[in-house]
Amino acid sequence: MIIDNFKFRNHRYVELAGRIYRKNSDQKAGVIFSHGLFSSKDGYKITQMAGSILDSGFALMTFDFTFSGESPGKIADISITDEVDDLKCAINFFKSRGFEKIHLMGSSMGAAVTVLTAATGQFEIESLILIAAPLSFEKLVPEIKRDHLNDLDLKGYTSVSGVMVNNGFIREIFEIDMIEAVKKITSPVLLIHGRQDAVVDYSNHETFIGNCTSECVSLVIDDGDHNLTRDSDIKIISENVKGWLGKFNV
Repeated sequence: MIIDNFKFRNHRYVELAGRIYRKNSDQKAGVIFSHGLFSSKDGYKITQMAGSILDSGFALMTFDFTFSGESPGKIADISITDEVDDLKCAINFFKSRGFEKIHLMGSSMGAAVTVLTAATGQFEIESLILIAAPLSFEKLVPEIKRDHLNDLDLKGYTSVSGVMVNNGFIREIFEIDMIEAVKKITSPVLLIHGRQDAVVDYSNHETFIGNCTSECVSLVIDDGDHNLTRDSDIKIISENVKGWLGKFNV
């Protein structure tokens, strides 16, 4: 296994930390993973799955969104729009390294960012692999009601699950239409969810399937929670991701 750590810039000239795992320097197909809200490129789930992705014949790129991990900034200044921009720049960087066939994989908020990026139609994406994809952000901030949005100072901050985040992020949560984004997806999708997810309710999975017009394959882990980090969870996901990627020529 070859591991390459590097930095690349987003459109705001922020240097983001990234990593590429590969088996050889000649690979032309790869997977870009987008981590969840309070995670990073070093998250347990993706680092444990890296080997099986490489065994499928694909390279793997992971990176830290702005405000996460080894990238600069702080979580309080998070922005979904900025994360979409980060992923677009990650795709362009991956392509600049010679990767021609690209699959996008995301977990939780990273899955939402993956959907929003794919929905722009800006890139030719081979497939999407989505874990615990949220379609209703409002449930992530139950302390905020839609009719109170106008009372929020855009320069201020609000506590979400004990973490201070900027009010611009709160407004994004209520204004971004994930359902419309799902309808615009043209790539095949492997959709993964734990039925016992207490953060992103399982109903999001069903809503996604009901609105997706491309090929959508469902993988439900009946006793799985939101994190899906048990050894048994990772084994099931890894085997299915490996089988999914195996359908595509590399």
